[in-house]
Amino acid sequence: MKKVYIVVGILVVLAVVHVFVAGCSPHKNAENASADQSPSNTAIKEPPGKEITDPKELAALGTMRQLSRMKEYPNLGAEMLYHLDDEGNYIAESLYGHHRIEANQIFRNRIFRDVLRDLGKLSKNRVSELLAGELEDALSKYLELYNGSFENPSLKIFSVPVEESADGPPVFLGLRNKIFALILIAGSLELTDIHERIKNIDAIAKKQDIEIRRSESKSVRTYYLLDASLHNNLVLASGLYGTSPRKGDAGLKPFGDRFAERQVANYFYYGNVTESYNIRYFDKMTFKDLDELRRVLGSP
Repeated sequence: MKKVYIVVGILVVLAVVHVFVAGCSPHKNAENASADQSPSNTAIKEPPGKEITDPKELAALGTMRQLSRMKEYPNLGAEMLYHLDDEGNYIAESLYGHHRIEANQIFRNRIFRDVLRDLGKLSKNRVSELLAGELEDALSKYLELYNGSFENPSLKIFSVPVEESADGPPVFLGLRNKIFALILIAGSLELTDIHERIKNIDAIAKKQDIEIRRSESKSVRTYYLLDASLHNNLVLASGLYGTSPRKGDAGLKPFGDRFAERQVANYFYYGNVTESYNIRYFDKMTFKDLDELRRVLGSP
């Protein structure tokens, strides 16, 4: 009798094991099947034409991406003379003078010349596409840093190191310089496809200017208006007018005579100009002039 119980017990155990194994097998098979299959989107490649392979385009893109490197900009500290009013605000003439110094700093950057050289080898449509992409990328990174710092002025974005590491992200001032340089290039080359982007940047700059001037913090009004915002009369006006498709409008005629091609020195060697090139831009543009240009163009 005892042997019968033992046999029955063994059969019961075997049945339970069989049921357990049978129940687990589908899940294991499903896991194996799932592991053998890669997600469908990993095999999808970029659509034809998305990747840049043309050597001329790669060269132009490479030089444009160096426009944010602060070490490529000359030190014009000796020219930085500012005048404040009794409330610690920059007087218009002083700020206007600073705008000209900033533009001059960009013109003296050798990479700026290289970008003009490389873009000159491409079609105008392709130049617009490449420049628009770089402008959008630089603006996005700039605004991320600016907005975070404006909410917390103690971050002092205007005090960032001037030399970033070779593999590190561009510093704030470098991004700002790059935006200015790209706007000047777009205006000089009269890239009408970029006009709406320039108007958008102008609207951002105008909003920044208003917010900074309304700030109760003297340090914000002093430093952000000078070194942080995108508000530069010469740069914005040159970009707005240069890329405008409406240059034949009567209201823009007074500006057309002033938007001229000028020879700009590239860099200096012991006080001597070693190279020069031509670029179209406004070399004089007051705050009143810029507001009138905005009005005629319908810029926000």
